[in-house]
Amino acid sequence: MANFIEEVDEEVRRERLEKLWKRWSPAVIGFVVVLLVGVAGWQFWQNHKAEKAAADAAAFNAALTLAQSGKPAEAATAFAGLAGSAGEGYALLARFQQAANLVEAKDIPGAIAAYDAIASSGAEARFRDLARYMAAFHGLETLDAEAVKQRLAAIPADSPWAGNARELQAIADLKAGNVDAARQQLTALADDALAPAGLRGRATELLAALGGPVQ
Repeated sequence: MANFIEEVDEEVRRERLEKLWKRWSPAVIGFVVVLLVGVAGWQFWQNHKAEKAAADAAAFNAALTLAQSGKPAEAATAFAGLAGSAGEGYALLARFQQAANLVEAKDIPGAIAAYDAIASSGAEARFRDLARYMAAFHGLETLDAEAVKQRLAAIPADSPWAGNARELQAIADLKAGNVDAARQQLTALADDALAPAGLRGRATELLAALGGPVQ
């Protein structure tokens, strides 16, 4: 009798398990399939990113080789191509290298345009500010005073490049013959305790050459 009862209980459990499996097996199988597809997709994406980064690095090094071989115009073209196809990090580096090599190739308008493109891109604010500063710096001889001022004025006071922008604005004012405006900029920079010591020192020296700070 005990054996019979055990056999009956086992048969009942088996029937319950079969019913449960029939009811839930599609959901279980679907979950497993989704999980496997997700894992495979993630691995594929990781491999793709690694391959893309390796390709970007190779292209960047090839463009650097052109620059180091005394071919800045060709290097600028190579960097421009990389900037349009590379991932975010290499693309930004390539844009700055493109502009620098255009300067080396004596194509100042092209370099300014490249820096302006960075300044209007979606890059981090500090990189956009650096691009504005570099455009103004290299445009001192070719841009009008207002164009230089507009680029420098777009650099906010809390930017890492704010002090450099004020110094460059003073130099632009001097170049335009606005000595009083330059002295005002330099006085404010020399008195700014938050500005780097090197900038404050240069501002003090320039002020001494211009007759001293504004009272």
